[in-house]
Amino acid sequence: MHLFLTGFMGVGKTTIGKQLSDLLDFSFVDLDAHIEQKEKKTISSIFLEDGEAYFRTKERECIEDLLDQRGNYVIALGGGSLQNRDVAQQIFKSGICIYLYKPWADLAIQLSKLTNRPLLEQKSMVELELLFESRASLYELSQLKVPINSTFTLEKLAQTLRLSTNR
Repeated sequence: MHLFLTGFMGVGKTTIGKQLSDLLDFSFVDLDAHIEQKEKKTISSIFLEDGEAYFRTKERECIEDLLDQRGNYVIALGGGSLQNRDVAQQIFKSGICIYLYKPWADLAIQLSKLTNRPLLEQKSMVELELLFESRASLYELSQLKVPINSTFTLEKLAQTLRLSTNR
């Protein structure tokens, strides 16, 4: 079984993904780290040297490779992974996609604390908010939407997943 975590950058896909995989005894893959390992350079370097189109191609290839893997995985997608319609359809057909949601105001605070994110280096906060708004409809296609707020717990998420998958 594949569980995909999606949402805008800074929402906590990697942190929550690692913890959820431990709780469920699944393997964990951070898609960006997976791409960095395969490409032998950072995401920032890929964007800078090769461009976003090249990155999106590598992202698609890595997702397709992961979909071929047997076993139980929690996969933290990149914030823009669902932009490719074919990739999104493959993800929705082959597992459960979970939208980790935070309102923009909360994300903006979180983003101001982050470093080493290509889009943060290239875009203003106004541009990032527009990007967030443009991607929201893609995230909303996910089978499960989980607000990341003061009432969120991994245990509640794990229980919801167990109930919905009979595992």
